[in-house]
Amino acid sequence: MPERDVHRHLVEASEQLFRLDPGAEIEHHDGWVLGAGRSTHPVISNAAFRTDDSLAPEELLARAQEFFGARGRGFAVWTRHGLDQDQGLIEASERAGLQHVYDMPEMVLDRRAEQRPLPDGVELQRVADAADAAEYWQIATEAYASIGFPPEVFAFYEGHEGLAADNAVAFIAHLDDRPVAIAMMIVSRRVAGIYWVGAREEARGLGLGWITTAAAVNAGFDLGAEIAALQASPMGEGLYRRMGFETLFGYRLFMQPPPG
Repeated sequence: MPERDVHRHLVEASEQLFRLDPGAEIEHHDGWVLGAGRSTHPVISNAAFRTDDSLAPEELLARAQEFFGARGRGFAVWTRHGLDQDQGLIEASERAGLQHVYDMPEMVLDRRAEQRPLPDGVELQRVADAADAAEYWQIATEAYASIGFPPEVFAFYEGHEGLAADNAVAFIAHLDDRPVAIAMMIVSRRVAGIYWVGAREEARGLGLGWITTAAAVNAGFDLGAEIAALQASPMGEGLYRRMGFETLFGYRLFMQPPPG
């Protein structure tokens, strides 16, 4: 499957995730997508994506600076390094003085994942209502704090519809009736994107990352996906490689700080 389809899936899934925040603002254009959540975090919650490789990088940067600047926000530009299509955008971001803040591999799996037996005391369930969704984001808050994500990143998501949509499924693993681990997936363009995989500290080392990720991957294939894809954090990259995911290309994020 072409790299472009995987990238366009990420953009579409990111729009869907932004809409979990009722106060988010999204600008959808033929050549770009800009998303500003109520969280002011300039890397995670305010993002600019190019969706048309023929769009001049300077045009994307100018529109992003106008859009986020009017809101007093910093933002991150998502570029693909290792692909010729985005080399110009990378160079333009560097010339504009944006800060290189983060690299992560885009990893793919072209088959169903091995689903391992549940450990004793573990149950796996789908997010089904607003209470489940609130618990999902609380686990995400705790899990991602270990790699520097501020709590506000997850603070504005509301309801459960986005985690239980026609093209989305989210899972929570319970250990002795306590919710401790999560993973979700969104399908578009026949790609099952895996997002927000994590576990509370006391549940790490029990294999729940594999179990929840595999459940999300296979739910995507059940909905017609032909490939699973994710952007691996340092916390999860080793796990995904053991599951058979392979690197397709890399994302490189450039940040422009808030005005002033």
